[in-house]
Amino acid sequence: MIDHRTGPPAVTGDGAHGVIPPSPDRLDFVSGSLKDLGPGRIAVSNSVAREQGVSVGGRIKAALGRNQQFAPYTVVGVYQDYPTAGDVLGARAEVGRNSLLPDTVQRILVRTDGGTVSDAVEDRLRNATGNSPLVQVKDRQAVVDEAAGAMGELLTLMYGLLAIGAVISLLGIVNTLAMSVSERTREIGVLRAIGMDRAGVRRMIRLESVTVAAFGTLLGLAGGLFGAWAVGALANGALEGYALVLPWGTLLLVCLGSLAIGVAAAAVPARRAASLSPLEAVGEGAMTG
Repeated sequence: MIDHRTGPPAVTGDGAHGVIPPSPDRLDFVSGSLKDLGPGRIAVSNSVAREQGVSVGGRIKAALGRNQQFAPYTVVGVYQDYPTAGDVLGARAEVGRNSLLPDTVQRILVRTDGGTVSDAVEDRLRNATGNSPLVQVKDRQAVVDEAAGAMGELLTLMYGLLAIGAVISLLGIVNTLAMSVSERTREIGVLRAIGMDRAGVRRMIRLESVTVAAFGTLLGLAGGLFGAWAVGALANGALEGYALVLPWGTLLLVCLGSLAIGVAAAAVPARRAASLSPLEAVGEGAMTG
């Protein structure tokens, strides 16, 4: 966590992690390494180094764990941003003294063959920690899912809003087509009189509905993609590992769903237009005209 108070560059180590070099988790270092990690020496993420304007060999003030007294530290490594590592890495002994429970281990990273956690591996890890009910064993995917929990809830909310928008658009298209059929009664009667059958009238109304839905979808996708690109351009400057990945499958599903909504919205107006009698429609149109 960055301390934004005025003065020399400083970080507070609420998110500091203690490691024993070499770290079991392979970090990508921009410069330096964990080999020189020790008392008074820390490694920081690339975001912290860029924001604080420090590099390997530079000095920075930091407060690790519960210790609120800022002390000078030498930066011995700068690594690419990695959520598991946090913003600051310090020597295990130094971080442990100032942890919530002094001289205890809060997290252990273990590398397994194949990168998966089988039942046998989990049992061995639990036995090694005394089968404590407080111990949680998680594989990489579980950690990722936990970190993405808030984002997942936000996406669920967005999909809910999208569904509400789809219902509103359905009602809007139905209302628009119903008014269109009512205003074009004479036109529909003339088309029927010159040879268009009921199926042709229904097809015409459906095409109009699908055209409206497709046009709205294209405008929405264009605006959404531009917004994602604009936000991504800003995030790319702050987050080193950020990458814009378009969910093509979801976008295709949205396009197909909008076309289906267009077809469904045309059902009632198309049936009403096809049921009009040619003579009555022309006569009604002539009287209203």
